[in-house]
Amino acid sequence: MIEIDKPNPFRVLELSADATNQEIVERGQELIDLAETEAQRRQYRWAMEQLITKPLTRLQYELYEFPDSEYKDDDWERFVRINKRNPINIHELAKEIPAPGIEDFDLSELIQLLIEGMLRIDRPDIQTALQNSPFKPGVGPAPLEVKNVIFG
Repeated sequence: MIEIDKPNPFRVLELSADATNQEIVERGQELIDLAETEAQRRQYRWAMEQLITKPLTRLQYELYEFPDSEYKDDDWERFVRINKRNPINIHELAKEIPAPGIEDFDLSELIQLLIEGMLRIDRPDIQTALQNSPFKPGVGPAPLEVKNVIFG
């Protein structure tokens, strides 16, 4: 019977659904030898057991497996291997370019931008405030306040 809370054993072992028992055992042993934790080893053993010792369960997993599934993306792994290192050395670029100084800035323009930013008043969005109000004005009684409850 398929265990719903566990992944497909073919996915765990990264094998296609038409893998032979010998391929399953070889791949399982390889993964068990490379496993870093005991939990991974148990999962690989479980996957091997599901596919080898239980033919009806294997058939169920085969039926639920997508046809021609591939669990390794060789193109992606090749791309990662080629581009693992950043081709640009930021520290070397920073050495070539001097740090900006006060002469690199137009102070009058900078002050103008700061003043405009401080004096700018955005238009209020009344529609958003009315539409997201916790109560609709004019519909039913207003919500109770503390003074209404305490003083009647």
